[in-house]
Amino acid sequence: MTGTLDFPARTAHHPEYTVRSLLRASGLQAGRILYKWGTDTATLLQSLLFPALMVLLFWLVLDRSVSDYSGTSTAFSMVPMVALVGAMSGASISGLGLRRERTSGLLAKMWVLPVHRASAMLGRLAAEAVRIVVTVSAVLLVGTAIGFRIDSGLAGYLAIVLIALLFGLSFSIMVTALALRGRESRIVEWVAIGTNLAMFFNTGFVPASAYPGWLEPIVRYQPLSCAVEAIKGFAVDGALAQPLLLTAAWSALLIAVFTGPTLSGYRRATQRG
Repeated sequence: MTGTLDFPARTAHHPEYTVRSLLRASGLQAGRILYKWGTDTATLLQSLLFPALMVLLFWLVLDRSVSDYSGTSTAFSMVPMVALVGAMSGASISGLGLRRERTSGLLAKMWVLPVHRASAMLGRLAAEAVRIVVTVSAVLLVGTAIGFRIDSGLAGYLAIVLIALLFGLSFSIMVTALALRGRESRIVEWVAIGTNLAMFFNTGFVPASAYPGWLEPIVRYQPLSCAVEAIKGFAVDGALAQPLLLTAAWSALLIAVFTGPTLSGYRRATQRG
């Protein structure tokens, strides 16, 4: 007895180098990464619960003393700082996951699939963007419980999210480049430690003028402080031009410096496994 296998007719074919193929494959990659994050307890804690607890703990411990010094509520500086640190910490967790995918050979397996070559990195960036929006929105929501408000309404909220996206994605590109440097590199862990240290040397807690004179310009113009001040400006209708330009400049610098190493590192990782 003989028989045949009937396969469904192919209804459409999109070459892997087309824009449509890039978008479709990138969406699948983003969905894969988001599903993985959504089912990973550590990632959920790092992205949602930990930032929310930071907002409440910093407010309980520091609000009265810092508010007495600065004359304004700490919520309008501290909430943006925690939102941005949450975006940065999530990027570090993502970098560690990318390194595990390289070690397991998953990146090499995906490289040989008949899909657009850029879809893996574009999909990862899309997943990072979703994570940043969710993390920042969750922190801002918790911040309303301690007095954080956005005077400019919906437009201000959207502007804050865009600032966080620009800042967070540029930082994510840097972390991705570092995560792809080598199998045994521990530089991503050091970046995570540096992120936590940067949290105590920015304008999210107290104004830059509260720091020693030699440290003040470093604190004032470091990337996290610039982004905090830009978000604060949209929240309370404050000064915008300088912090916004500095945030854009820092983000553009990170993107310009680390995009090339990210692409070349990804290519090496997929070819060597």
